[in-house]
Amino acid sequence: MFDDDPSARFLAAAVTETLVVRDEHDELVPRLAESVPTLENGALRVVTDDPTAPSGRLVATFRLRDATWQDGEAITASDVRFAWERDSQEAPGTALRWNADRIDRVEVLGPRDLRVLYRDGERWDDYALGPRVLPRHRLLGATAPQLAAYAREPVHAGPFAIAAWLPGNITLSSFKSYALGAPGLGRIEIHFLPTRAAALQALLRGDVDLVPWPVLEADLAKTLDRFADGTRLQAYYKPAEALEVLRFGADPKRFGDASVRKAVELTVDRKSIVDDVFVGRALVPRTYLLPPLWASADETVPAVAPDRDRARALLAGAGFTKGQFGILERAGERMTATVLVAAGSVARTDVARRVAGDLAAVGIAADVRERSLADLRSDIATGRFDLAIAPEDAADPRLASERWAGLVDPWFDVLASAAVAAPDRGEKRAIYAEMERLWASVLPALPLYQELRVDVAPQALADLQPPPSSAPLSWNVYRWTFAR
Repeated sequence: MFDDDPSARFLAAAVTETLVVRDEHDELVPRLAESVPTLENGALRVVTDDPTAPSGRLVATFRLRDATWQDGEAITASDVRFAWERDSQEAPGTALRWNADRIDRVEVLGPRDLRVLYRDGERWDDYALGPRVLPRHRLLGATAPQLAAYAREPVHAGPFAIAAWLPGNITLSSFKSYALGAPGLGRIEIHFLPTRAAALQALLRGDVDLVPWPVLEADLAKTLDRFADGTRLQAYYKPAEALEVLRFGADPKRFGDASVRKAVELTVDRKSIVDDVFVGRALVPRTYLLPPLWASADETVPAVAPDRDRARALLAGAGFTKGQFGILERAGERMTATVLVAAGSVARTDVARRVAGDLAAVGIAADVRERSLADLRSDIATGRFDLAIAPEDAADPRLASERWAGLVDPWFDVLASAAVAAPDRGEKRAIYAEMERLWASVLPALPLYQELRVDVAPQALADLQPPPSSAPLSWNVYRWTFAR
């Protein structure tokens, strides 16, 4: 239930709870915390006289609600410190470790009171999302089998608890002592289906009420629009703070050559991909950041349009000539490539095949090969690839920028540090705009399309609200009710 997987996150958001979340308006709102620490209410301070933090340190004081775990034990400040200590031991590069590394220490002030001291120089917009809770009384000293069992069926503090887990389905029952009050629904049944076609048919037959993103994708817009016609179901479309990019391998004989990367940009018809696959609903991003993210630059400037004659001229200038079967050659080596694509998305694989077709138009022979997302991430990290299409989360501009460190320009990395230290969003946004300009000029990857969430749910289900970020649809499941 804690895997980096959309279905797992949907479940986890219903069963677990956090101190603070971002709501449908992208505002920080309290959950297990009584309030969000802010400069205005005095619970957030910038300490400048700490000799161990010469650049200044954020200090946030939290007070927890008088709440219990689903087994009846009280939630305490020690549970927050315990969670941070565990997260600090996670593998580098994981989201949990990244959040934990933003924090210097967690101090327990009382049973429900704690102080979070962030690292020297931290100026993190999501500071309140850093600390979280874990049930210390259950996990302290747990064996490996016990930890594995907990990861499958956690006892936490969310609005729903796991009542039964059988092959093919899970039953969640409402947690009446939930910190924000008893949920509006008494029970949720989760069904696991083998394919999205099976999920679509179950929805049409009325066997299931709701299908959350990304079980169904926006490439099904025409189909969804036909049956989610306002009589019973409704399809909710929302741009996500995430995108799919075509990453370039570093081999200087191939896509490590800037001229070749530019030629690819001028070859791939991204607007056509969006129009055909996503019925024109998705956006063609210009860089690695994109709206509605606050740090994204103005998107009124259109993405680079295809110009294959210019692309062929660039490739010719780089020393490529047309060889057998129209495939480009340079120094006796044919320009062939493998496009690795993260499995699990019909739309993404369709896009990969269209990219390969566009490349063939200028003499680059590419074949598409699906890989699990974990294997693809490993291939990208080690540089074992020619081209790779992978999803990129852009919800946090700092974290998104860190993923491109060392791949753009030394000045890009300097600006990334300056953006972290900038005191407010206005200054940060100006710095990120310059970073986007550098990124677009070097082009370590080609942004293909912005991910478009599509959730299908009954019209009668009230208070369902797709979040503005990549959070799961179940972020506010405690408020869901069926209108009578």
